[in-house]
Amino acid sequence: MTLNWPPLWLSLRVAGVATAGALGIGLWMAYRVATREFTGRKAVLGLLALLLATPAVILAWVLLRPAFPWQAGAAAGVIAALPPIVLGSRRRLQELNRDYGDAARSLGSTEWRIFWRVMLPLGWRPILAAAALGFVRVLVEWSIVAAL
Repeated sequence: MTLNWPPLWLSLRVAGVATAGALGIGLWMAYRVATREFTGRKAVLGLLALLLATPAVILAWVLLRPAFPWQAGAAAGVIAALPPIVLGSRRRLQELNRDYGDAARSLGSTEWRIFWRVMLPLGWRPILAAAALGFVRVLVEWSIVAAL
């Protein structure tokens, strides 16, 4: 029995690109949802829970019906990997001690710098686990499409 390698590499590429894109957007969303109160916060969390229940293949089909290249799969994968990353990272970012961020803020750090230099190093393990869940979700669902 021989293994057909091109679909495997394609699935890994789609999952990697989707996870990288979802990490960029998802960490920003998780930080905003965890640290800010804003109108529509519960609606954002509800939409993320709805996206978590929707398969990535259906998202890709709804977004780009006629053409379905790997870039479209990666774009749909970003949307599919977003809920595990945001929901998984949000809880840890909420539980972090706010005194560290306040101390950095009192020394003149911007919110961007506080996130990268304080919050992310303190909460990297759950964020990495959430990213792994997003990667596996996209990999499994895209592998089904690539095998067809």
